Amino acid sequence: MWCKAMQTQNVYIESQIEYLRMRITMSPFDAKLKEDLLCRLTLLDRAPVANLCRTSTKPLTNTNLRYILCFLINMDVQNIATLFCVDTSTIYSVRYRLRKLFKHNGILPF
Repeated sequence: MWCKAMQTQNVYIESQIEYLRMRITMSPFDAKLKEDLLCRLTLLDRAPVANLCRTSTKPLTNTNLRYILCFLINMDVQNIATLFCVDTSTIYSVRYRLRKLFKHNGILPF
């Protein structure tokens, strides 16, 4: 049963990574930035992402996971705002709300 849950979680994570790949590819970013972000996304270690999903106090929504992925690849706040068509202040609010979803703040790398 646990193995099935892990597979489902991995598929969920991969689908959100693929969604971000498409958003970045279609974004207004210049070619060099797109290439850099896509490379970082490809090289992202999935194990810490899965661990974050398991340790959250509530299930992570698609949007929450997408923001977490952006933070984990050290994407600039302005670029995240552009990617999701929101104001930069929204990104800071999202980061704050995400931190509240985890019991121990030390577990988050952002």
